[in-house]
Amino acid sequence: METLLQDIRYGIRGLIKNPGFALIAVVTLALGIGANTAIFSVVNAVLLRPLPYKDVDRILTVWETNIRSGKKEDGASPANFLDWRDQNKAFEQLATAEPYGHTLTGSTDPERFRSWLVSEGFFDILGVNPLYGRTFLPEEHQAGNSRVIIVGEALWRQRFGADPKIVGQSLLLNGQPHEVVGVMPAACQFPAGRVMWAPLVFRESYKQDRGSAYFKVIGRLKPGVSREQAQQEITAIQSRLAEQYPQDNKERGARVIPLAEQMRAGARPALLLLLGAAGFVLLIACANVANLLLARGAARQKEFAIRAALGAVRARLVRQLITESVSLAVLGGVGGMFVAWWGVDTVLAFGPGNLPKQAEIGFDGRVLVFALAVSVLTALIFGLAPALRFSKPDLQETLKEGGRAGDGSAPHRLRNVLVVSEIALALTLLIGAGLLVRSFVRLLQVDPGFATRKAISLEVHVWGSSRTPQQRAAFFEQTLDRIAALPGVEAAGAVSALPFHDNSIDINGTFTLEGQPLPPPGQEPSAFLTSVTADYFAAMGIPLRRGRFFTSFDREGAQPVALISETTARRFWPDEDPVGKKIKLGFVGASKVREIVGVVGDARHDGLDSDPRTEVFLPHLQEPYGSMTYIVRTTAEPSTLVQAVKNEVWAVNKNLPFSSIATIDELVSRSLGERRFNLLLLGAFAAIALTLAGVGIYGLMSFSTSRRTHEIGVRMALGAQTRDIIKQVLKEGMTLTIAGVGLGLIASMALTRLLSSFLFGVSATDPLTFIVISLVLAGVALVACFVPARRATRVDPMIALRYE
Repeated sequence: METLLQDIRYGIRGLIKNPGFALIAVVTLALGIGANTAIFSVVNAVLLRPLPYKDVDRILTVWETNIRSGKKEDGASPANFLDWRDQNKAFEQLATAEPYGHTLTGSTDPERFRSWLVSEGFFDILGVNPLYGRTFLPEEHQAGNSRVIIVGEALWRQRFGADPKIVGQSLLLNGQPHEVVGVMPAACQFPAGRVMWAPLVFRESYKQDRGSAYFKVIGRLKPGVSREQAQQEITAIQSRLAEQYPQDNKERGARVIPLAEQMRAGARPALLLLLGAAGFVLLIACANVANLLLARGAARQKEFAIRAALGAVRARLVRQLITESVSLAVLGGVGGMFVAWWGVDTVLAFGPGNLPKQAEIGFDGRVLVFALAVSVLTALIFGLAPALRFSKPDLQETLKEGGRAGDGSAPHRLRNVLVVSEIALALTLLIGAGLLVRSFVRLLQVDPGFATRKAISLEVHVWGSSRTPQQRAAFFEQTLDRIAALPGVEAAGAVSALPFHDNSIDINGTFTLEGQPLPPPGQEPSAFLTSVTADYFAAMGIPLRRGRFFTSFDREGAQPVALISETTARRFWPDEDPVGKKIKLGFVGASKVREIVGVVGDARHDGLDSDPRTEVFLPHLQEPYGSMTYIVRTTAEPSTLVQAVKNEVWAVNKNLPFSSIATIDELVSRSLGERRFNLLLLGAFAAIALTLAGVGIYGLMSFSTSRRTHEIGVRMALGAQTRDIIKQVLKEGMTLTIAGVGLGLIASMALTRLLSSFLFGVSATDPLTFIVISLVLAGVALVACFVPARRATRVDPMIALRYE
């Protein structure tokens, strides 16, 4: 122990005597260790930490699949869910959650909260206990007994001040008093995105509704039943339903997914990719520090030779050098924790909104152990090679009086290999970041089909206050007239399913084409059905391609009409003008034949990377939907008119709340959040890698020229020109660079294929990206080589000839 402490003290004194070396090594290690620790803290919270549900491996999510659209995880229709629940024998319980919303009034301005209506047994399946109170009783799922509510922990803390006495209090929700019976912990995150739960009461209409796929279904397996057995049974039930109800179920299947897999699936690929990128940064950092230690070891060869001559055995020298490496790694680890702390804050600030378990991201015992393990591992990676090399000095050569202390060809080759490896790793990261940048730029160039600037959206729900179709039609007609009259408003409309909006409930309905043969049941054409007001297209900036827009005359009692998107026109009327054609819808307005009066431009709904969908638009005055989003296009900054728009709506209904208020620009920006997050982190890692690679080749060439001062002096004394010296140094450095670039290109050709799912409009082996990034890295390396080359030419030959 005394010897070990002596080694530690000696190593620390050595670092203090060489502050420049110590600072560069510690900062380099801190960047590598910090990047890995920050990403691991996210991976730990999202992927590794067990979900807070009882026997989570027995909890499955159950989805419908849409064979026609290729959608593998669609919600379940109410009637299909009821059949699954009643006919299955694999699950102890099946339960569902239906998206809903509650309006809180009575004390301040009305507030709208997203909520879930959950069926009996939902919380029992999850196995989550409330922080306070209880879950729902069986009788509370019966009509007349359902005016109870459970609030989420986040809402409880933000809106109700974390008051435990909230349980038992009455809240005025949707105009009716509801008793708060419980507070659920923040860990209860499936399904995600909502802050309240209320009992689901099954209405009689649910038993006939097989066309609306919006139920989120979970189930707990019986003991001894496997996922495969559950899948077989659900598939068999769905097959029977397809035979019994072909119109709705013929092209729909069923799929089970473990809850843990479901919650983590979206984040797993990106996090593993970023963890791998952070690992590359760490390897580059280790190679850099190893090169620094090799250079320092070469300068200490006489010291090692003297100690060996005085009786120090090789093991003793190895331990001394490893101890010094561990000291560096510990200091780098401490610095890395600060880098990781900043990195976690960055992740939380710029992370996409759909990143699960964000509240749990941080440092815990596992993260600290990881940081310690990484620190020790880096010490071994960068310290072992120098320790083995310099612990066996050549005593005769090194101690020769007046001899120049060369370090031999073996460490020289090792330094070259390390630099080539750094360049190859850096190039791989840079090409990956370059592909994401090109992909992001391509995405920004996509036309969404509507104007994004100077428009604001405000979501409202009037089902409770305007219960009849006539009341809903009159409410939106009146409020839109008032909003359109405001100064600074260019156009105002409303829509039931706004593109890029995360709370739109899409209605996919079938229809038949008048004058064409009826298709077999289950093979009818389908499209998304959207209710819009007359000025919606003007407010969104969606162009008219043929025919006309809706007008105020397209109302109840008039000829039923519809508009269709360009994609719909091309798909069902490829060689003729659809204006004037008639369709009969199988969902909304099922008994009405509608005349197509116009074709409007395509609008992408699910993101800039999504394809335009088949869509049929219905005039709101004929099909008055209750959940609508106002779109207000302005001549000034949209945010300045938000309060004025609210006031005009409140002038008609003072208790109506607004939710999801955002500009159209913000909606588009949010849709890019995940891609932006991946680009930000991978780009940061690539920038660090480029810097470290540049520093690495600069350090190698600086060391190489300093060791060859005598040779350079002799050559200059014999008449060598400045350009000859520069050319020689650049040739040596660029030879290593070209070798590293070659290896990096080979590695990139293989590894960038892992990025394919993250790219848009760019190949994983895009030649332009590979060429440009290679030239950028070569340029950085050229500058890193030129600086020491230029310095070498300033050597005074007389001084150089006396060197050593």
